[in-house]
Amino acid sequence: MSKLYKKSGVDVIKTDKLISQALKFIKSSHNDKVLGNKLGFSAEYRVNKDVTLCAATDGVGTKAILAAELNDYKGIGQDLVAMCSNDLLCNKAKPLFFLDYFACSSIKSKQYTEILRSIADACKKINCSLIGGETAEMPSLYKGNHFDIAGFLIGIKERYKTLKVTSGDLIFGIKSSGFHSNGFSLIRKIISKNKINIKRATFNKQKLSNLIMRPTRLYHRYINNYDFKYIKTLSHITGGGVYSNFKRSIPKGTKFDLNIMKLPKEYDFIKDNINISNLELMEIFNCGIGMIFVINKKHYKRFIKRNLFSLIGEIKS
Repeated sequence: MSKLYKKSGVDVIKTDKLISQALKFIKSSHNDKVLGNKLGFSAEYRVNKDVTLCAATDGVGTKAILAAELNDYKGIGQDLVAMCSNDLLCNKAKPLFFLDYFACSSIKSKQYTEILRSIADACKKINCSLIGGETAEMPSLYKGNHFDIAGFLIGIKERYKTLKVTSGDLIFGIKSSGFHSNGFSLIRKIISKNKINIKRATFNKQKLSNLIMRPTRLYHRYINNYDFKYIKTLSHITGGGVYSNFKRSIPKGTKFDLNIMKLPKEYDFIKDNINISNLELMEIFNCGIGMIFVINKKHYKRFIKRNLFSLIGEIKS
C-alpha cells in the first residue's frame, strides 16, 4: 500500500474510539421520534405514524482546494448537493429542501455566484428547493481563493415494507460520473509529487482538470419512488470505497461476491503515477460505481436495460 495514503491501525482504532465516546452524549439528546442512522448514510426522524423525515449533511472535501486553484466552480455545487442527496437516497427518501454554508476569506463575485448557481441548478435537477444558507467571511482562516462549503438536506420517506437480503439476491451498480468528491487528498498529492501542471495537463485526449473536476452524479434522477418497492438496500459509494460502503447497507456477516473487473479509463491516471493495486483503489474510490443496490433476482429485467445500470454481483449463502 502506498505511503501516500496509508492509514495506520492505531489511527483507525483511535477514530472509532472517539466516535463511540461521542455517541454516548449525542444519543442523550434524542427523543423517541429519533429512528437513528442505522445505515450510516442519513438519519431518520418520525414525525407521526405516516411521516418520516430524513436528514443528511456533507461537504466536498479537498476537492474545494482544486476548485480554488483552477478557479473552476461550475460543478462544485452539484458535488455538494449530490453528496447529501445520494446519502438520502440510501434511506429511500425524497429530497424536500436544502441549505448551504459557504465560508471564504472575502466574497469574490465569480466564485460566490458560480458556486451558488451550481447548488441551485443541482437542486432543481432533483426537484429540491434551496431555501436558505449562510455565508461567512473569515480572512484569518481562509487565504486567497480558498473556501469551504457544506450542505444540509431534508427529505421525506414513505412507508415501505422491509425487504430481507437473502442468498441469491442480485447486486446492481449505477455508473459514476468520475471520481465524484472522494480521494482528492490522494489525487492532490499525486499532482504535487509528480509536479503536474493541472491547468495544462491532458489525459486520454481531454483536459485533466475537466476529468478530475467532473461533478458527482445525482442518483435520484435514475431511481424513482416506485423502484423503492423492489430495492432491498442502497449504498452510496463515497470515502472508504466500494466494499466498506456496500457492507454498511447489508446485515453484518452477509457474504457476497462483487465483480468489478474493468476500471474506468480515468483510473489509469492514478495507476500511472503511483504504485497501487485495484483492491487498494477500491478502498478509496468508487471505481466507476457510484451507487449500489440489492434486489430479488426476479426483478432483474426491471433494471438491467436501464442506461448506466449493470449487474455487478450476488448475495451468497
